[in-house]
Amino acid sequence: MTATEPETRVPKRGPAPVQGMGMLIGLLFLVLAALELMTGAAAGGGPRTLFGGLAVSGTWALVHLLTGAVAVFCTRSPRWAARFLLVAGACYAVVGLAGLLPLPSAVTDTLPVNTAGVCLDLALGTAMLILGWGWLRRGPARRR
Repeated sequence: MTATEPETRVPKRGPAPVQGMGMLIGLLFLVLAALELMTGAAAGGGPRTLFGGLAVSGTWALVHLLTGAVAVFCTRSPRWAARFLLVAGACYAVVGLAGLLPLPSAVTDTLPVNTAGVCLDLALGTAMLILGWGWLRRGPARRR
């Protein structure tokens, strides 16, 4: 190549949109876990609420912490991010649906469930399912 010829570079692609959404959802879960731990949920001593409505416990804080960590890890590739959104979305949707059923007290003592939590689980689970399924359904030629 001579000095007068321009360099031809292939532009480096950035992360796929599904990776950004996965990272955003992962960070949301990590912040939620931190807020739950700050309310003293891990210390026990009865039901605690976050923002005056969401029932929290040490178990929920651990679940949200692990979900956030896995989400951040899975944003390394678009396929992993989409699969995480699909699997985690299905899990949270099932938890939301289970919250609509009468549950034994052994379950509700460990994982407290209230209307705000059920709505959040259903909404977040459905959104994650739609995002993950939509990305996996796209053809490879149309992906970034």
